[in-house]
Amino acid sequence: MDDHLNRLNDAQQQSVTAPDGPVLVVAGAGSGKTRVLTTRVAWLLSEGHAMPGEILAFTFTNRAAREMKQRIAEAAGPGREPFWIGTFHATGLKILRTEGEAIGIKPGFSIFDTDDSKRLLKEVTSSLGLDSKQFNPSATRGAISRFKNDDQTPEAVLQAAAGYVDKKYAELYAGYEEALRRNNALDFDDLILRTVHLLEQNDEIRERYARRFRHVLVDEFQDTNPLQMVLVKLLSSWHGNLFAVGDDDQSIYSWRGARIENMVDFEQFFPGAAVFRLEQNYRSCGNILNAANQVIANNKRRKGKNLWTNDPAGDLLCEEEFVDEQDEAARVVDIVRQETAAGMSRGDVTVLYRTNAQSRALEDALRRGRLPYQIVGSLQFYERKEVRDLLAYLKLVANPADTVALQRVINTPRRQIGDTTVGRLLDLAARYELTPGEAAAETGVLEEELAPAAQRRVRAFFDLVTRWRSRASEGMPVPELLQAIVDDTKFESHLEQEDPTTAASRGENVAELVNAAAAFHEATDGGNLAQYLEQVALVSDPDTITDGQGTVRLMTIHTAKGLEFPVVILTGCEDDILPHINSAEDEAGLEEERRLFYVALTRAQKRVYLLHAGRRRRFGTWQEALPSRFLREVPDECIERRTLTTPQETSLWGHRPTGRGAGHRPRNRTAPPAVRPDQWGNRTAPAKTAANGPAESVDWQTDVDQSRSYYQGQVVTHSIFGSGVVARVEGAGDDMLVTVDFTESGRKHINPRFAPLVPLD
Repeated sequence: MDDHLNRLNDAQQQSVTAPDGPVLVVAGAGSGKTRVLTTRVAWLLSEGHAMPGEILAFTFTNRAAREMKQRIAEAAGPGREPFWIGTFHATGLKILRTEGEAIGIKPGFSIFDTDDSKRLLKEVTSSLGLDSKQFNPSATRGAISRFKNDDQTPEAVLQAAAGYVDKKYAELYAGYEEALRRNNALDFDDLILRTVHLLEQNDEIRERYARRFRHVLVDEFQDTNPLQMVLVKLLSSWHGNLFAVGDDDQSIYSWRGARIENMVDFEQFFPGAAVFRLEQNYRSCGNILNAANQVIANNKRRKGKNLWTNDPAGDLLCEEEFVDEQDEAARVVDIVRQETAAGMSRGDVTVLYRTNAQSRALEDALRRGRLPYQIVGSLQFYERKEVRDLLAYLKLVANPADTVALQRVINTPRRQIGDTTVGRLLDLAARYELTPGEAAAETGVLEEELAPAAQRRVRAFFDLVTRWRSRASEGMPVPELLQAIVDDTKFESHLEQEDPTTAASRGENVAELVNAAAAFHEATDGGNLAQYLEQVALVSDPDTITDGQGTVRLMTIHTAKGLEFPVVILTGCEDDILPHINSAEDEAGLEEERRLFYVALTRAQKRVYLLHAGRRRRFGTWQEALPSRFLREVPDECIERRTLTTPQETSLWGHRPTGRGAGHRPRNRTAPPAVRPDQWGNRTAPAKTAANGPAESVDWQTDVDQSRSYYQGQVVTHSIFGSGVVARVEGAGDDMLVTVDFTESGRKHINPRFAPLVPLD
């Protein structure tokens, strides 16, 4: 253990060896927080402070849990890693599988993922006679998730409803909960919510678990939501030993319920807590850290820290401006080639963006450039139709009450069992309080509603399911069971009939699913069907990231958190994208957007490219764009700023050249000969050298009267956006930024220097 402690710096050692009680470690990006967390566990074990079964550690991804277990085994010795290490959802699931009956949760329940929940909500919406366009499943699911994370019951939501929409959401919530009960299913939010309810309502169970866990540790504490905070308090309530590690400057998940206050106000939640700060960075070069520090210092709601490194300053960050997103994407291709020519692999280069919609132009350019890429967080393997179909078969085998799985597969492949037949079957099952399979097997039940031919087809289907369920109960390995389903249903022939052009690739996905089941069987020494379905259900986007060196990775900034890459290309550094238009109008939203920018910068080890366009096509029309306000917060001494020169200067790929001598204009250096406003709208005239005579002023000709003033409430018109009302005016002269609420196109931030606004009053 001494060897492992000696590898830590002083701040890390103090954190690891902190005495009992609540401890908060404010760990900056790249400061070794994972090492501190795992070494803390190893130290507790080695010093006799706890046994492996007395330690509970929460993570936010399965990938992090695996890494933690591996590091603890290396430090404390093989076989000594605690088995209570996992995500909040996985830990809640483990407790509910064992104790759930105490609050009415039946054994063998299904876990409904996002797609399952949407399908169920579609049924509930229809049953209530509501318009699925007004109450679409995605929006309804988001609302219900917020209700659950705030621990609000349907009754409480209805009581607080202020209007028609709120009342209907309350009804949908109530209907959804009843439908989950009928399906013997829990959704992801339930895995934490119902665990909290269990521990709050049952003193004996709460005390048993709280006594058991002498030490509770939480990774990424800044990402906890209120329910997770309650769960942490409940499970650490007996011994009071909570070790929380996180970075409030990387709190970027408020949209899914995370509360930065959990970390910022830690000492109020846990009086007497010891606080340590890890500020030495082992990932990024000095210029990247200087830029990140200066940007995030503009946030007010933070614990405060300053990252530093012993490594050299390294390359300057590179900011580049382009005409549009096509030019920006073409430049991404050039950067990848430039980096690989310099010795990097394609896998060393990662492209980040604020929204998924930005990936389209990037993908097009990479395909044209014949550069292989992986989109992380898009349609993943377990979301593909053929994979979801086969998993639905397994879910139905495991849980006879799962009607969502049933409706997905009862006519896949086609068995001439239509929606009307399925609807009548479900009605019969509900009428007699039976599962659909029980209703099909019960003599006289199907005869009430179904014609003889339909009865035969339904019973034939459930005979197959019963056969598979019997094999599973007899211990048939999961990969063999899955292969039996593929064979018995003639699934590969079904793929060929459905679409011959994609059958081969989809068949490969089926084969890969069987391979994945075989890998699970081997890794778990014969794990059962329920365990396999749990593992699949808890897969998250970061768990699917490959380490292939031949592939450029594209992902959102949210997905990239917790990862690191030698080279980062951040695209779309524009106002209304980063910061996002929906988050930039209030201080809390703007601060979270700034944290997103900070996260993007601190993913990089060696180089950062910050790209933005002057216009971007949205909803079929070109819209002008301004550089992100966060770029102005990056200090000049650690960034090289490259802007457009003349429209005639274009590269082979269609974008403006950005090398030295062609549009290269670092701030605080001599401006290029072409006189034009810089990206912020500032006018810069070419300074003449002594040989050419004194500097001269330039007479700017423009269609815009720069002396014109704008004011809040003023009605204006724009050549593209139409008419609107001024909401806010910032700055003056060339630095003026006017926020306008346009009638047709919504809120826009406009510099009148580039986007003329004509007053209508």
